[in-house]
Amino acid sequence: MSDLSKPLYTLTVGEYKELHREMFQQHCEELLKNSKPTLLEKEEKDIIFMEEVCELTGYSKPTMYSKISRYEIPVLSRGKPLTFSKKGIIEWIHQGKPNVMDQKAEEYLRLREEKGVSNKRSSRIL
Repeated sequence: MSDLSKPLYTLTVGEYKELHREMFQQHCEELLKNSKPTLLEKEEKDIIFMEEVCELTGYSKPTMYSKISRYEIPVLSRGKPLTFSKKGIIEWIHQGKPNVMDQKAEEYLRLREEKGVSNKRSSRIL
């Protein structure tokens, strides 16, 4: 719009649309320049999908599906699409790729010991 000194009520519909479009574009550009990553965006960066996990681990998709079905790899959601935590996968690799079910069993037994619950079956004489 060339003449910015015109009062708003004298603009034609076309001129108003052009002015509105320009203002909207300027506002969007300012928002993009000043935007900081939010907490939600940071969390989303941690969520990865099958292709990224295959690249991180070096496994093929069929191998990944096999490991997922045998609970050998940590998975966030087992639905479609499969989602993984990038931090979780990297930790899993650094720990020597332990079996996820073994980790959960060890955690369960540790929590039981902390609560002081004993295994009643093992203390009985058969």
